[in-house]
Amino acid sequence: MILHADGNSFYASCEQIYRPDLRGKPVAVLSNNDGVIIALNKEAKACGIKRGDPFFKVRDICNYKGITIFSSNYTLYADISRRITSIYLEYAPDIEEYSIDESFLFFDNCDWSIKDYEEIGYELKYRIYKEVGIPICVGAAPTKTLAKLYNKKAKDHGGVFIYNPDEIDSLLEATDCGTIWGIGPARAKKLQLHGIKNALMLKHLPLCDAKRLLTIQGMSTVQELNGVRSIEKITREKKEVITSSRQFSIKVYDNETLECAIVEYTELAVERLRQQKSECRAIQVMISTCNYYSDKIEEQYSNGIIVQLPRHTSYTPDLVNAARIALPRIYRYGYGYKVVMITLLDLQPAQFQGYLWIDPMEDIKKKHLMEAVDSITSVYGRRSITLGKSYVKDGWQMKREFLSPCVTTDFEKIPSVY
Repeated sequence: MILHADGNSFYASCEQIYRPDLRGKPVAVLSNNDGVIIALNKEAKACGIKRGDPFFKVRDICNYKGITIFSSNYTLYADISRRITSIYLEYAPDIEEYSIDESFLFFDNCDWSIKDYEEIGYELKYRIYKEVGIPICVGAAPTKTLAKLYNKKAKDHGGVFIYNPDEIDSLLEATDCGTIWGIGPARAKKLQLHGIKNALMLKHLPLCDAKRLLTIQGMSTVQELNGVRSIEKITREKKEVITSSRQFSIKVYDNETLECAIVEYTELAVERLRQQKSECRAIQVMISTCNYYSDKIEEQYSNGIIVQLPRHTSYTPDLVNAARIALPRIYRYGYGYKVVMITLLDLQPAQFQGYLWIDPMEDIKKKHLMEAVDSITSVYGRRSITLGKSYVKDGWQMKREFLSPCVTTDFEKIPSVY
């Protein structure tokens, strides 16, 4: 059996944990630079706004309806997700973190009854809400596709819904194909044209027809609806390239401010590089005015450059220096830049590699220094220790007008009770 656990309105729920005054009230979360609404709870949905709405268009509605707005705080969300996962690991022999707010829990060799899985589901729901503060729904079924479906239906069954072989066909008959994981509205419309009106009819679709109409992925979905596991656990592989990029809140015209942004984004990219225990041999720096919709050609400019390093490394100062050297070669005076993108290329697993003209002790010192930096940032939060150059100029950072404090990762932000 597979349990699928999903946080309800996850981003909004995270923001409500340390704001008990907002429980039961409408909450919405914005994208980077406070652009569009990316998450909202059911109370906010009832006010008439929806995911994807540009914030500037619905700002007055939010004020009128009393919707509390937050800028996205991914540091907080990731830490809450980590806490939830630690509880899942106490129950399941194996789990797959499918996304920041949902996981599959595998109980492959457990000969348990429906009641047993139901008890586990309710215990998970109770513990995570009590210990972390996040409401979740749990669905359980023999395959990932069915587990996702049962999770979706769990809201109508007290938050926990367990597969019953005697009831599955009636459930699928009442389910639109578009709600099945891996199908979606476009494929559902195509199936409708071929007379397949519900998930039960999809279940009985011959595999040859499923492959013809829906490709290999659709054929796997049909097998999963029949209780045959075809979508295996996804193992997170190391990335072949690592990119760090954000859009500025304002246009940046001077080289020095751009350099500060490049330092920060390179630090972030190299931190991710070390997290997956890799090293890189090249770094690409790209800058852009991002004026794609402007009719004035003279306002548009985008350029990039790749810098090769003498050898593979994950030492932040070396990669930062390479990026700083590259910037003057692509910077053009007079343009208002909105985007800097850093990409690490030619990645390989980290390993000790001697170099003819460098004392081996220097490499060991660099390795220990980076380990110390990573240790400090893991405890005190990202950028708790950083290169001083990134603080020379500010004001270019993302617009985060409604950012909540990182109360779980920053000692100075821990709430006080008087």
